[in-house]
Amino acid sequence: MSLQCAKCKSFACRTGHSDAVPEDCPMNADFPQFDELYATDDRRDAAYQSALVEALGYCRWTRLREIAEFAERMGYARVGVAHCGDMAREAVLTALYLRDRALEARLPPEKYKCDPLGQAQRFASENTQLNVIAGMCVGHEAIFIRASQAPVTVLVARDERFCHNPAAALYTADSYSHSQLFGRRKRSERVPFRGWDQDTLSELADTLQPAQHDEWCRLEETMEFAHRLGVTHIGVSFCVGFRNEARLLTRVLEANAFRVSSTCCKTGSIPKEELGILDSQKVRPNQLEMICNPLAQAELLNRAEVQLVLVLGQCVGHDAATLANVQAPAVCVVAKDRVLAHNTVAALYELEG
Repeated sequence: MSLQCAKCKSFACRTGHSDAVPEDCPMNADFPQFDELYATDDRRDAAYQSALVEALGYCRWTRLREIAEFAERMGYARVGVAHCGDMAREAVLTALYLRDRALEARLPPEKYKCDPLGQAQRFASENTQLNVIAGMCVGHEAIFIRASQAPVTVLVARDERFCHNPAAALYTADSYSHSQLFGRRKRSERVPFRGWDQDTLSELADTLQPAQHDEWCRLEETMEFAHRLGVTHIGVSFCVGFRNEARLLTRVLEANAFRVSSTCCKTGSIPKEELGILDSQKVRPNQLEMICNPLAQAELLNRAEVQLVLVLGQCVGHDAATLANVQAPAVCVVAKDRVLAHNTVAALYELEG
């Protein structure tokens, strides 16, 4: 495992020194500057509000509350709650919470329960301004994210095996999850890359049966989805707080014959002041803090020409920006919740008393 490049924060930069920037760093040469990436008001506002929500709620707010706070600060009144049929309980609880926060939460009709494309189209017709995923299988999530016309953030990364806390697979990768995660597939067994068209993704998602979803953890399901799609090159977009988990994830993926390119949220090392954030609005005032840079993360992965993107522990809002700007299909493998040890559904079940 190589160290991170000091500029692009990627484990894929084979620098040998964590404080060095190699000549072939992808952020050199013609890579767009921060002001170019965030040239529009909506992009800057989303980055600014995401940073404020992170700082205000750091280790205090659950992900559920962070989503509500982000929606309110962005002026998103209508929020769609996407989900697979067996996650209806979690979706209803999500909608009830958002409605208690005076947000207009929309649930898809029953006929769309296993139709991610239909859900995305329904939410578009209802002019939702933010869509929240409250539990989808990997294939359906990839389809929904690509089809959504509104920004998408993930509340629940569906994982029946680990009670919807998929980070557990990484934390037990060297113990009781080892046999499930390492060496599942060889490169010689992989089919040719099938592309990203809607029909291919839908057909592939339908081949992964519900019984298998329940048997596999989310990371297993993700690798199986990638294998059947013929993916050989995976991109990982991760939060700096998940750098150890990113190393674990990369090791698992490489053990299954995937090439991995990764990028950290602090890519570019841009001080928060450049976005207009005050010292008092930082996570740790009186210290140098770098802004999270999801648009640069997406640009790096696009330039690397990855075939599938995995979002690992990005903050609310930051994940939405990455998901909206990557060219390849994308799924969230772990939804971060600093309060609940990434067990995001616990906040929902607590609502039931």
